[in-house]
Amino acid sequence: MSKFDIETIGNNLLKAEGHFEFHLLDILHSKNITKYALSKITNIRYDTICNYCSGKVTLINTEYLRIFCYVLDCEISDIIKYIPD
Repeated sequence: MSKFDIETIGNNLLKAEGHFEFHLLDILHSKNITKYALSKITNIRYDTICNYCSGKVTLINTEYLRIFCYVLDCEISDIIKYIPD
């Protein structure tokens, strides 16, 4: 199916193939920083950090991504990648 063929899902949203991969945990390991330490440094809830590390994010917060990039001195593409199916 071409991506230009109209196919929608709930609320008439366009159905998009692909998924996101999160690599925050890899970055933390490479910088020897724990999830708990990142939570304390950023004031982002520990549970939220765990969700970004495990890829169980349901709503991506761009402010959190900006903070992660700043604190971890990395690019957003180091943290999150779009993988087409």
